[in-house]
Amino acid sequence: MKRAIVLALSVILALVVAAPTVLAQGNGVAPGDASFTYTSEVIATIPGHCEFPMQIEISGKTKTIEQGNGGIIITSPGAFATVTNEATGEQATFNITGSFHNTLDTPEPGLVTTLVSGRNFLFDPEAGTVMAIGHFSFVSDAEGNNVRPLDGEGQLIDVCALLG
Repeated sequence: MKRAIVLALSVILALVVAAPTVLAQGNGVAPGDASFTYTSEVIATIPGHCEFPMQIEISGKTKTIEQGNGGIIITSPGAFATVTNEATGEQATFNITGSFHNTLDTPEPGLVTTLVSGRNFLFDPEAGTVMAIGHFSFVSDAEGNNVRPLDGEGQLIDVCALLG
C-alpha cells in the first residue's frame, strides 16, 4: 500500500493512490473523481519536496487499471494540480493528464519500475518537486523507497524555483 501512495504522490503528485480511484479490470469503467488535498505535513515526508511548506490540491478524474501480472496503470484525464507556497501564498496550477505504468517485471526481484508519460507532477530525491512533460521512469523497492532516480526525455519544470 505504501508503494501505491508514493506512486500517487509521485505521479498525480506523483502521484499517485491516497485519493478515491476507480479500480477496473479492462476498459469498461469510466474514470472517477479524484479531487483531494495534500497538506504540508504529508508533503514534508516525501523525499524531494520543496523547502517551503506547500499544499497541493488535485482536481479531475483518475482511473487505476490492475494488470494481471500485479502491475497497474493510472490515468488522469482532465486532472489539475494547484500548488500553493504556504509561506508566500503564491500558487501555480498544472495540467497533469499523464499516465503511470507500474511494472513488477524489473531485472531485480522486488523492484518496481514506473514509467510516466505525458504531463505528471512528481517528487524525486534528486530532481526535486517537478512538473515532468515527456517520458520518464524511476525504480522503487517494495517499501516505496527510490532505488533509481527519475530519468528520461522531455522537460522538467522546477516547481520549487517557480514558487520560491
